[in-house]
Amino acid sequence: MLRFSNAFYSRRGMALSQQRPVWTIVLIGWVLLIIVVCSVPWWVEAPQWGRVRWVPLLDVVRSPHWLLRDTVANCLLYIPLGVAYARVRVAHGLTLMCEAAIVGLLLSMSCELYQVFSPVRFPSMTDVLMNTIGAFAGAAMGSRSVARPEKAS
Repeated sequence: MLRFSNAFYSRRGMALSQQRPVWTIVLIGWVLLIIVVCSVPWWVEAPQWGRVRWVPLLDVVRSPHWLLRDTVANCLLYIPLGVAYARVRVAHGLTLMCEAAIVGLLLSMSCELYQVFSPVRFPSMTDVLMNTIGAFAGAAMGSRSVARPEKAS
């Protein structure tokens, strides 16, 4: 009887080795989504370094209404990246969260570098900071869900 009950896993109670390929697809898909969202429209011109907002959070203080919304959206966009990264990696704790933050930082810096060449986008270090925080927070959430899997009944 025990053998029969172990043959069926709930979605949350699946073995981690069985969940990893699904989370790998989610991670790759989310990275592609971020690249698309951060690079639209797709045309480039000469680099416009004068439009870069170099000091993080200063632009939010100067114009808090719509930039605060944009700042929160940037953080929320990278939380699923951190969760998926935590579900794919076997590391735990602070190491995992720092790795996810570095992945988020590198992806965010790549997107912001592209925006330097876009005539309609405004690269900002606030975006990089919030994206990195979002990836870190997502990894923290993802590592907690891996550390405490639900018991299959």
